[in-house]
Amino acid sequence: MTETTSRLVRVGDVEIHVFTEGSGPPILVPTGCGIEFYRRTFSRRLLDAHSFVYVEMRGTGPSTGSPEGATYATLADDLDAVRDKLGIDRAVVMGHSNHGAIALEFGLRHPEHAAAVVSVASVPDFSRAMSVGIARWEAEANVQKKELLAQKQAELHALDTSAMDPDELTLRQYLALHPLVWQDPALDAGALWGGVPKGFARYMQSVIRPEAERWSLVPSLDKIPCPVLALSGLYDYVCPVELWAEASKKLPRGRLDIFEQSGHNPQFEEPARFDAVLLEFLRTLS
Repeated sequence: MTETTSRLVRVGDVEIHVFTEGSGPPILVPTGCGIEFYRRTFSRRLLDAHSFVYVEMRGTGPSTGSPEGATYATLADDLDAVRDKLGIDRAVVMGHSNHGAIALEFGLRHPEHAAAVVSVASVPDFSRAMSVGIARWEAEANVQKKELLAQKQAELHALDTSAMDPDELTLRQYLALHPLVWQDPALDAGALWGGVPKGFARYMQSVIRPEAERWSLVPSLDKIPCPVLALSGLYDYVCPVELWAEASKKLPRGRLDIFEQSGHNPQFEEPARFDAVLLEFLRTLS
């Protein structure tokens, strides 16, 4: 059985929840959307080589405080404060989707403590992600995928949401984007969440949506000195690979790997290749 630990770490006036499992060198995994989705989509095999240190952003999960007013940059500062409290000198930070922005900000803002950044199904420019992704979706998605998206959206709009918990509604809204996120139309994506993540709605409203309108680190990528590995699914329409393809050359020590059978979750959609690429990259650090 894999060993797990759970603790609260004081950062200023808030307590940040940290959940650790696995053995070996640590990987910091920031999340504002709970930990269960990641525990169920990252391969358990990775835990034989590394410990995953899930850090729940302020106001989400058991973490106290509020995400209101937070940005990806300030959340990266929270992450560095947690790193310090945990006694980790130089950290590998791996962020999926919007959390990839936190990982990149960590590499930029705390270079002396960044061993490497892994960006999974994320982009260096969220201000363009939706427009670029939807343009490609409209151009290349087949009729079946477009009909499935319309069906999912109709089912969502038919719900009586008047008394629904905001976190549950936020999760349902995300699940209704299924064809933009997953290659497999029949996948039960809801089961991967293991319930409704606490604080998801506030994190979405306070961080993800505002940052989606303004956040881009493209002008500063050349100032990130640590190795950066970007892992992108070819059929990811929410974090389209084009944005890394354009920008990855600006990274002094960057590498882009494209998963040609994946959407927004290559760690789950192509787990064997994902594990091999990630572990090879991590071995090169030592």
